[in-house]
Amino acid sequence: MRVIGNAVDSSKLVRRAVNGDQSAFIELVDLYRRSMYATAVAVTHNENDTLDAIQDTILILWEKLSTLRRPDLFKTWMTRILVNRCCSLMRKGCREMPSEILREEEQEQREWDTSLDVREALQRVSEDDRLILQLFYFEDFSLRQIAQILSITPNAAKMRLSRSRKRFLEQYETEAQYERS
Repeated sequence: MRVIGNAVDSSKLVRRAVNGDQSAFIELVDLYRRSMYATAVAVTHNENDTLDAIQDTILILWEKLSTLRRPDLFKTWMTRILVNRCCSLMRKGCREMPSEILREEEQEQREWDTSLDVREALQRVSEDDRLILQLFYFEDFSLRQIAQILSITPNAAKMRLSRSRKRFLEQYETEAQYERS
């Protein structure tokens, strides 16, 4: 695998997996495990739905991998499938679980992602805002890629990101003022 900055060129792994190499597919899943978890939590805000969506996504990825035309777009394709699975599970209203219950993995992620106060403020914005902020800032997707994932135009993605930033900042500042009082 070739590393470019923080991004990993997974194209070779994708090609090997398309040719039936299960170990390459497992390596791909492992490579994006934390990214998938963070994105799914941002959408579902529910541990069980997050894990179900990831499991469904992995199965879909394996079954549909041969339909991926551009191996360099694997992460974008994977994230779009994951977001769709999360939304589907939420529409079904599968389960309710208190958001205070966090898996050890999510707690570990908090430590390496961002400070706790930013993460807490992020959990208090709407799911749509949280998703686009997660994709842009934590998953490093471009606006064009986010537009593909969300099935919107790049201009709509730019507008949503701008509005989400504003709402997040308002939430963060409100919480910071409350803590100072």
